[in-house]
Amino acid sequence: MEKEGKKPLCFGTDGVRALCGEELERAAYALGRTVSGSVVLGRDTRVSGARLARVFAEGACAAGARVTDVGIMPTAGVAYLTKSRGANFGAVISASHNPPEYNGIKIFSAAGEKLSESEENRFNAALSVQFERKSVALDVTDDSLGAREDYIKGLTQTGHGLAGMKIALDCANGAAGVIAPEVFARLGADTVTVSANIGGEDINDGCGALHVETLKKRCPGKFDLYCAFDGDADRLMALDERGEVMDGDRIMFTIAALAIQKGKKIPCVAGTVMSNGGTERAFAKLGVRFLRAKVGDKYVKRMMDECGAEIGGEQSGHIILSKFAQTGDGILTAVVLASLLKGAKKRAGEFSYPLFPQFNAGVLTEEKGRAELPQVRAAVKKWEERGVRVLVRPSGTEPKIRIMTECENAALAQAALKEIQEELSR
Repeated sequence: MEKEGKKPLCFGTDGVRALCGEELERAAYALGRTVSGSVVLGRDTRVSGARLARVFAEGACAAGARVTDVGIMPTAGVAYLTKSRGANFGAVISASHNPPEYNGIKIFSAAGEKLSESEENRFNAALSVQFERKSVALDVTDDSLGAREDYIKGLTQTGHGLAGMKIALDCANGAAGVIAPEVFARLGADTVTVSANIGGEDINDGCGALHVETLKKRCPGKFDLYCAFDGDADRLMALDERGEVMDGDRIMFTIAALAIQKGKKIPCVAGTVMSNGGTERAFAKLGVRFLRAKVGDKYVKRMMDECGAEIGGEQSGHIILSKFAQTGDGILTAVVLASLLKGAKKRAGEFSYPLFPQFNAGVLTEEKGRAELPQVRAAVKKWEERGVRVLVRPSGTEPKIRIMTECENAALAQAALKEIQEELSR
């Protein structure tokens, strides 16, 4: 029974995500009942993952589907295997960068891509159906070892020899731990790996992409590159050899700049409305048009398709390299970045650029429509007229409204942030 006032789960671009419990188990079964044909099923390391995977498989088999369980596997690995093995759907039990007490279910199409809006709507509708739990024989094949080997081989083929490079890997105590160290070892890099536990109780806890700034301290010594993934390894955040943070935008810039130096033409790159103005200016100096999509890798991918971009992504580290994959893959991005640096005999620090002062805050509220209040819109307009770039948007995953302000004049950006926060909190 739903608690009074509690919002029902919804299936969106990144599937469904919530605190672990009966409600999420019901969602796992319902989504399983909605797939068909052959399904590749993987999960991150969360303690609740094995249970939810079994419940999803029960629903899928009750619907007549055939399931291949690939065990602990990065989200992008499931997408890769779904396409390479000709499956009808891919499913990942993961809550990505969220704390251990959360979990979720993501679904991929046969092409290894996020679902279309019509398919999203179909899966969302299934969450409102009261399915009867059937007792059926499970048509589930365990192929975790074979699947890992296939994905590892696919990743190594996107890079080249990294002998002589020293690389730190932070696997966020998540799914990257069973893939990334082996990939970089096969490519010849000298690696040090931290946070590679797979017990699941400490996934994303003080480590990984959300805590990349601490990685240099956690990996003493000198490294050419520090790579930090999140729980399901679809994000990459990095540090250069000096220990300075390379967010998703700077990683994209470095990849693009190195590719251009090799003679490749890159007319455009897709970022988001959150991307720093300094990034846009840096790309302009390369002669690359920088486009801004709405926040969300689905919107980034849509813009990439529209303009023919091969590189797109978000500050948070979701990066799509469409030459190799159709969804964000942190390990793939790390391999490509390291390989380009090695081939060009360059250091990541050579591709830094000045950023505009940017400030972010959130206002907790269930009333996300407050972002459109007349007084909020008036405040936004006022500061935009003074040269501040402002973004006010409801969070897609939390009960809050997010605010971003940016300006070369830091004081103006901070003043704008404070005023808009106050208007939203009234």
